[in-house]
Amino acid sequence: MTHEPQLAALGTAIGKYDNDNDDGGSVFNRAMGLPSSNPKRAFGVKKPSAQFIPPVAIIEESVVMALGATKYGAFNWQDDPVDATTYYSAAIRHLLQWFSGEDRDAESGASHLAHVRACMAILLDAQASGKLIDDRPKCAPAGEAIERLKVAA
Repeated sequence: MTHEPQLAALGTAIGKYDNDNDDGGSVFNRAMGLPSSNPKRAFGVKKPSAQFIPPVAIIEESVVMALGATKYGAFNWQDDPVDATTYYSAAIRHLLQWFSGEDRDAESGASHLAHVRACMAILLDAQASGKLIDDRPKCAPAGEAIERLKVAA
């Protein structure tokens, strides 16, 4: 069974494809092929939609963010700028621990994947608010290497 029609509908819903038959419904309604008569739809469909983020991911991340708030202070990166490499390194460590079979962080008891999300959230927020110290090393672009080394299907 192919999922191409569903993938095309989702691509249209998130703006990857143009849809000449757009009824102006919500992203969810468009992804599911459902019409909407709500007058707010014309404005809402143009904005980012959180409905595609699994709730469990947000909940798990919020646990880690609360642990961080207790340990370091809520939104501490807004008070004192943070360096990118600290959060990048922490995220990679948690991801490697998860990938090697450890589901939970020994110190916090929280999901390693939620720790990764929390690190990324801090980087995104610090970058957007001008509180990120960009100490990334000057290295070759990873995207070029990925393209050069990808395996032909």
